Amino acid sequence: MPVLLAIAIYAIRLMRAPMDVRLKKRHAGPLTVTAGAVVLYLAWDWLRPDGISTVYFVGEFAGVGAAYLMTCTLVLATRLTWLEQWFGGLDRMYFWHKQYAMWSMLLLLLPHLTLHFFSGFDGSAKHYAGTPQAGQLVGMGHLLGAVSAIGLLVLVVISLGQVGRILRLPYERWLFLHRLTGLLLLSALVHGWFLDLVINGSTVLLAVYTTMAMVGMTAYAYDELVLRRREPQADYSIRRVSRPAPDIVDLTLTPSGSDRLPLAGGQFVYLRVGGRPTWREHPFSVAGVHPDGSVRLTIRALGRGTQKLYTDVREGLPATLNGPYGMFDHTLGGPRQIWIGGGIGIAPFLGWLTHPSGTLPRADLFYCAPAADAAPFLPELTAAAERLPGLRLHPTFSRSDGHLTVDRIRTVAGPLTADTHIFLCGPASMLEDLSRDLHRLGIPRDHVHAEHFAFR
Repeated sequence: MPVLLAIAIYAIRLMRAPMDVRLKKRHAGPLTVTAGAVVLYLAWDWLRPDGISTVYFVGEFAGVGAAYLMTCTLVLATRLTWLEQWFGGLDRMYFWHKQYAMWSMLLLLLPHLTLHFFSGFDGSAKHYAGTPQAGQLVGMGHLLGAVSAIGLLVLVVISLGQVGRILRLPYERWLFLHRLTGLLLLSALVHGWFLDLVINGSTVLLAVYTTMAMVGMTAYAYDELVLRRREPQADYSIRRVSRPAPDIVDLTLTPSGSDRLPLAGGQFVYLRVGGRPTWREHPFSVAGVHPDGSVRLTIRALGRGTQKLYTDVREGLPATLNGPYGMFDHTLGGPRQIWIGGGIGIAPFLGWLTHPSGTLPRADLFYCAPAADAAPFLPELTAAAERLPGLRLHPTFSRSDGHLTVDRIRTVAGPLTADTHIFLCGPASMLEDLSRDLHRLGIPRDHVHAEHFAFR
């Protein structure tokens, strides 16, 4: 109860805070998941049958909690557009998707195995006593639990950044393995049905557990069978291809028919080139939208897929765009803003500047690159700064100036007050370092907006 009270107090303070309602909404999703976990524990503790030891109960609830968090990961993987507003954008949905998966393994699944072992009691023996198929059912339950535990743990481990860099697992293989999550969760849920005395000792808990399983499997089925047909999409063709740098390709796509996506600079879309037969796609930020519906995408060749796109893409090829997604929007901020784009992370800012909708705020834009010859969009940004009176451009080259720091930002752009909003897009290390230093300086977390590239 104290945890629920703390969540309620936090939610009330958040609702009363003087900030954009869109910033308030992005807290609702994580708070709801946390409150759901607390309510789940209270229900399990209140309705658990008599004669269940504390060690056994905690161990079994750890398994239920792991299944609950993995169910949340499946729901967040559906890319449902109406969910974005409650988590702060699809990139943040994938962030929480990954966090919930790690928490389910490290904080819940391992305690489930450990405490169940130390409880010294196999509930399945009591549950199936006198049943002709007792041995088979108990064995099947344990086998399903072992398969799901090992499988889910492997999927979480290979999704960690450092492990991924060591294994060098191709994205297509990683994605294929990742799509097994739903089947492994189903195995874990059936394991609980077979063996958990707490679940099988209460009709209400069994109903809750069954509902949770249905939600998870529905989300999984939607992701595998429906998403590709129901996701907002439109057909385009590639009208212009330029390569402003040895590893960057700049595309302009025009609608092939009457359908077009309602895009804005700063959002991102999933791009498939070559038509519909294959399901190979990548997310890219929208770097501009023209009045005729044409869309500009700037892409850096970082992985195998984008490297192949860089070399093979040509004018006239058909393409499909899915989306739009993302809530990286300067209208979330106030009249004083700092924009920081590192490398290809300048793309969403190009979308804001080259085809702005409405009035732009007073902004200092820091374009970070190793050197001037690695900043292909510098002339375009310079022209935008000359055209827009409220924009000040600050090219920052790490080879000569060092990496951008908060101290340098304050020196160049002036004091950072509590009402300043900072928008960040670029390499993960840059986002982490600047976000940490900005928080230490006293900038509210809701005033630091970052778009994350890593969806893997």
